[in-house]
Amino acid sequence: MRAFPVMDTGSNKSLALVSGLGQGHESSCTKRAAELEARIARLQAELQEAESELEREKSRLPAPGEFVRCPLTNFFGRVTKITPRPHGRPWVEIVPYLGPDLPGHSTMDLFDSWELIDAPSKEMTAQNDANESLKLPTIAPFMPAGRLAHSPTREEDQIELSLQRLWSSPRGVSSEP
Repeated sequence: MRAFPVMDTGSNKSLALVSGLGQGHESSCTKRAAELEARIARLQAELQEAESELEREKSRLPAPGEFVRCPLTNFFGRVTKITPRPHGRPWVEIVPYLGPDLPGHSTMDLFDSWELIDAPSKEMTAQNDANESLKLPTIAPFMPAGRLAHSPTREEDQIELSLQRLWSSPRGVSSEP
């Protein structure tokens, strides 16, 4: 006796056997695969929604009071004026941001080269100031009067004493006749 029934190659019974095996599992093989396909479909829908929100956020106009940055110069500040243009991006005027307690006093045009940024927080600006103070070159402090930068040699010391004697007026000698 054979394990597989012998059928004619042209008979309809061979196709009926194959189609009968797959009737219970039409879309996916396991429950886990079906869950993963549903999750992929949900995540793709969320991704499309997030991409459209991102595009809206990147293309929206700033409002006066919001912060923008020039990507070319890294100047940033608070928007004071927006000038719409018939073609292209609007021109933006800002008051440069110098620090949390140091508002700028003059305005600067960024023209059409700007991007929206979040307002700087006081903690971040204090942290950046601390980090940048280490990076900036500093001027050496003035030397105290009583301390010499290097100890003079014996010859230099004798020259110094000779000059002091030369320029100091001797006692009892006056320049008046």
